[in-house]
Amino acid sequence: MAASLDLSGIIAQLTEGYIKLPLVQKIVFPLLVVASVSGIIYLSKWANRPDYAVLYSDLEPTDSAAVIQRLKEQKIKYEVRGDGSTIAISPPETVHEVRIGLAGDGIPKGGTVGFELFDASNLGTTTFVEKLKFQRALQGELERTISSIDGVMSSRVHIVQPEKSVFAKTGSEPTASVMLRLRPGTTLADKQVLGIQNLVAGSIEGLKKENVTIVDVFGNLLTPKGDKEEFGIEATRLEYQHTIERGYVDRVEQMLSKVLGPGKVIARVTTDIDYSSSEKQEESYDPSGQVIRSERSISEGAGSTQRGGVPGVVSNLSDDPNLVTQPDGTAERTNRNEAVKNYEVSRAVTKSTSPRGALTRLSVAVLVDGNYTSPAGAPANAPKTFVPLDSETMTRIESVVKSAVGFNSDRGDTLTVENVPFFTPDDAVIEQMDKEAKNDFIFNMISKAVPILFVILFFFVIVRPLVKFLVTPTEAEVDLSRLLPTGIKELEQEMAAERSKAHLPTYEPTVDLEQLEQLIAENCTVVKENPRQAALLIRYWLNDGRL
Repeated sequence: MAASLDLSGIIAQLTEGYIKLPLVQKIVFPLLVVASVSGIIYLSKWANRPDYAVLYSDLEPTDSAAVIQRLKEQKIKYEVRGDGSTIAISPPETVHEVRIGLAGDGIPKGGTVGFELFDASNLGTTTFVEKLKFQRALQGELERTISSIDGVMSSRVHIVQPEKSVFAKTGSEPTASVMLRLRPGTTLADKQVLGIQNLVAGSIEGLKKENVTIVDVFGNLLTPKGDKEEFGIEATRLEYQHTIERGYVDRVEQMLSKVLGPGKVIARVTTDIDYSSSEKQEESYDPSGQVIRSERSISEGAGSTQRGGVPGVVSNLSDDPNLVTQPDGTAERTNRNEAVKNYEVSRAVTKSTSPRGALTRLSVAVLVDGNYTSPAGAPANAPKTFVPLDSETMTRIESVVKSAVGFNSDRGDTLTVENVPFFTPDDAVIEQMDKEAKNDFIFNMISKAVPILFVILFFFVIVRPLVKFLVTPTEAEVDLSRLLPTGIKELEQEMAAERSKAHLPTYEPTVDLEQLEQLIAENCTVVKENPRQAALLIRYWLNDGRL
């Protein structure tokens, strides 16, 4: 059976060993022990620390309180992070289950309330309270809808609906204000802001888009001003004009670069566009194109009988009134003829509409580079002479450009083609810039490497020797008992080594060896019993009689 451990003996040995240590080691050893124990405790706590996963983030204070209360009731470990808006739970595997359970209880509510306000009915509610609850619910629903837009973290909506009165001729219009909290690094485009404006205006009865004001949490006005929409139309027109001009430029440069070479052509186009719209309607008639459309003919007749007088002049010149006036017994005879013809004249109706964005004028300018030649026998780095293109080539280029852009002189289009020397960059300047860039790169690398080299040199030149000096014991702290010989054999070995090094001449000893051995043994005994005095004696010998 193993013997029991002697704890007191072990502690005594450890204490004796610690006392024999040098002063620096006596200071460093407890620090190392404390640091090791602290590191072990920290690692054990870190290893046993439970893992947390984020349950909710960006919570309102009321929602955070509700979530924490429910987690306490369910005895779930939780951790509050940040300013209380983030809550994490452990273990992470239960995050989705806890979220579903809290969602079933209506937690979190998002800091806003909607039409769920009307879930609980109250018979004693007045009309004013009902109206106020409806406005609050409408604001909450709008806040939820706006917060679901990408880039918006949260929102607040305030609605002002004036009282309607039958006695007032003109009442105040409803207004609304929206405050947005955007995600970091996110900005809303004008179209998105306009969409939020229309969303709010369409959700409230009688609210106009112009009466909706949108700001961010920094107080910046996001709602476009009244004249910004008109400016947007002008910007669209300018963009349309720039697109047309860019198309003409690409068409000319790509075509001529295939012939003259890349970088040899520069083209610019300016267009005049008519954005007005007109509608024209004309009616024309053809007199020669007559066609009978309808015809009407009426014929009527009537007759009567009458007795006549004696033929002759006498009867005609008589004073008898009956000769002039018909007697009552005579019958009248009438005859009527009517003919009507209607003709249809041919008519042509022409309706024409001129679209917006019609091209009214085109101005084209083209710069063409020439050729560069060096004199015969000139060195490679000699300057080259510019040789312009011949007139025939310039004419062909002008003709090709006219065909490419659809040149129309009746429309007032202009075209200018010039052959001019292009600027050629100096190679010496480029080399100088490359050299300066290389020098800057080297300087930056040196500026980054110098601190690192300084740290390395500081460690090897100062820190390492200092640590070595502190750790290595001095001569006064060395246990002299370890340096002294423990017997005659060791002393003889040291004497033989010294003799071999010094090459002393051999001579016969005049001292009795037995007496010498006895003397040495007595000295060793004295040194072992009084090591401090022996150390002082040796120091006295080494320092030539000085302690």
